[in-house]
Amino acid sequence: MTHSKFTPFSSQTDSYALPERFTFPYYYAPHPLASLAMAELQDFLDNQQTWHHDFTKQGKMFAVLVVKNQQGELGYLSSFAGTITDSENSLEQAPDFFVDAIFDKQAHHKLFSHQESEIESLKSRISQLESSPSFIALTEKLSVSTVQSEQEISAFQQSIAVAKKERKQRRAQAEYLADSSSTEKLAALIAELGNQSSREKRDLKQLKQQWQQTIADLTQQHNEYTHHIDLHKNQLNKLLKKIDIDTLKATQFINQSGVIKSLFELFKQSVPEQAQTPIPYSSEQNLPKLLQTAFRFDYTPIALGEFWWGSSPYEQVRQHKNLYPVCQSKCFEILEHMLTGINLDESPLEQTPSYGKELDIVYEDDVMVVVNKPAEFLSVSGKFIADSVHARIQARYPSSTGPLIVHRLDMSTSGLLVLTLTPETNKQVQKQFIERTVEKRYTALLEGNIDNDTGIITLPLCGDMEDRPRQMVCHHKGRSAETSYQVIARANNRTKVYLYPKTGRTHQLRVHCSHQAGLNTPIVGDDLYGFKADRLHLHAGYLKLRHPVTNIEMEFEVDAEF
Repeated sequence: MTHSKFTPFSSQTDSYALPERFTFPYYYAPHPLASLAMAELQDFLDNQQTWHHDFTKQGKMFAVLVVKNQQGELGYLSSFAGTITDSENSLEQAPDFFVDAIFDKQAHHKLFSHQESEIESLKSRISQLESSPSFIALTEKLSVSTVQSEQEISAFQQSIAVAKKERKQRRAQAEYLADSSSTEKLAALIAELGNQSSREKRDLKQLKQQWQQTIADLTQQHNEYTHHIDLHKNQLNKLLKKIDIDTLKATQFINQSGVIKSLFELFKQSVPEQAQTPIPYSSEQNLPKLLQTAFRFDYTPIALGEFWWGSSPYEQVRQHKNLYPVCQSKCFEILEHMLTGINLDESPLEQTPSYGKELDIVYEDDVMVVVNKPAEFLSVSGKFIADSVHARIQARYPSSTGPLIVHRLDMSTSGLLVLTLTPETNKQVQKQFIERTVEKRYTALLEGNIDNDTGIITLPLCGDMEDRPRQMVCHHKGRSAETSYQVIARANNRTKVYLYPKTGRTHQLRVHCSHQAGLNTPIVGDDLYGFKADRLHLHAGYLKLRHPVTNIEMEFEVDAEF
């Protein structure tokens, strides 16, 4: 590091009270000082002329860490996740007040330059061996000979079958015409036919042995080549694995106590026998880089703020200038070490927002219950939160024998939820959901205006393994998802719509609304794919299904509170 990276606030901060504890990184509302620091960094990004990166083509996650330096002055450190690269344009260096990468790639090149030259040499040797004319010719000859042997043996076996059929006919005819005077002739014919059969079997056996020997000789020669190639490949793989481990060991993180641990140590603790590989670029995330700089210069971390700047990537939903939490999947092991000894805010994820909320019973009988679930109320109890629709219905009907839950709503989504009280009715209602005969309608309030009054969205979805629980659009391995929509009102630059999901993928409606290839505007209050508000404005307002016992068609409707 060439300098401290410390940026003093350009605005007055005397009136700001410092937080008692550091930001809980995985879910937070930013402290006013963090908001001020983000505003100053965004102002720089809006007006700077020296950094020629086109954020309209490739956005980035930025973050600030409010700190107090050794002189007791307040300021902040700035970071962007990953690295800035552009294959088409040669970009100028990013402004030097951004914190440095934890892993120095230039130092890495010097550290592993000898191994890297050996790797290139091995790759070149493997390529030469695999592309040598003699190896290619031998591979082709083995392949052709294998096919030819199968064809010749098969053809010979077919000719034997034809000859056998002819011999059987000749014998049958001879036996039919034979009399006492031709007994010797019949015996001679049978002997001749038997000799023909024996010769054919010997010839077939000899043909098989010849081809087996030919294939075996070619295979042995081919194996000698491939064995030589495999030796080089194994040597290459060992060297690559060693470099991977050495890279993990060279990527080191410090905490406020001065304790240093490498990526190798942090992830080996999770799986002692086999070092678990961290998610790629975990060391390039913002908070680890910011804390690393703070601890190196003995700054005191005060508060964190992270935001997206620029265009959203196609697969993921990111909103320009929107605030985001730290990605737990990428950073948990690292931050568990780096935040050791730092007093954090209480985790909002462990609080129970449903306490004090009533669960309205819309319909109930001996076999099924329909409830109107409030927003911020779990369908099923979670790791930290016990209160849920399932728990309350179980308490209300202690003698129920069924699994209760048939389908779920996101915690933040309000609306109609069906539960069953016996295994038989659960199976019957679940079948209706699986076969998509249940009619569902959601009401949603969108952040902006949309052009069309009706339409269909078909964007395949899959889980974002690097940033759970978020979902992403993936046309390669995503599961099909379909949503129809209908505009019912427009006012104050917001649009109220009915949403009709044909499929029931996780976060389907939220992604289909917010994604650039969907409605391109998030649902109001969507803290994952849009902007935080008092609640997620998404409500499951209408259900139509058949009663699991009487088979009578039933409709339920509860208006949204927005």
